[in-house]
Amino acid sequence: MTEMEQPSFDAPIAGQSLTAEVGARPWQNPPQYNTMEEAMEFYLDRFDTDDVVPELLSVIESGVSLATIANSMQLASVMQGIHSVDVGILVAPILIEMLKYLAEKTEIEYVIGDEKKKTDRPNEAVLNTALRELEKQQDEDTSEEEEEPMMEEEDKEPTGLMARRA
Repeated sequence: MTEMEQPSFDAPIAGQSLTAEVGARPWQNPPQYNTMEEAMEFYLDRFDTDDVVPELLSVIESGVSLATIANSMQLASVMQGIHSVDVGILVAPILIEMLKYLAEKTEIEYVIGDEKKKTDRPNEAVLNTALRELEKQQDEDTSEEEEEPMMEEEDKEPTGLMARRA
């Protein structure tokens, strides 16, 4: 007999995020940098460190789009209270350009993220839907064949209100 797993009591309680003191979270306080220029100086200082650039280059080399990396960076800064959401949105295109420059300087192939995939194959969701419909039709066809053949009806005179009388 298998033993039932014990529930984990380390998980947050439902609604716990709504019970924190106002201002207790970093994003609930005024941001550290209020303008786009100040935020860009923060990011430029981060790009100057020797620890960040190799990690960014390895992520770019693995195929993650530059837009995804830039959005992750600015979202993390918003969560830490570095700058506000609107400043993050304004800074994101500049971060993409900075990442693009780094990738080109080190001759790493990159994906910006706004390219459309050119494939002759339809979307997976469309394929799955079409396959389900085809299976459903095949099931209906086989169920109709299994029914007993109908006996030919003899010529009966029509009945009902609209039937002609001879």
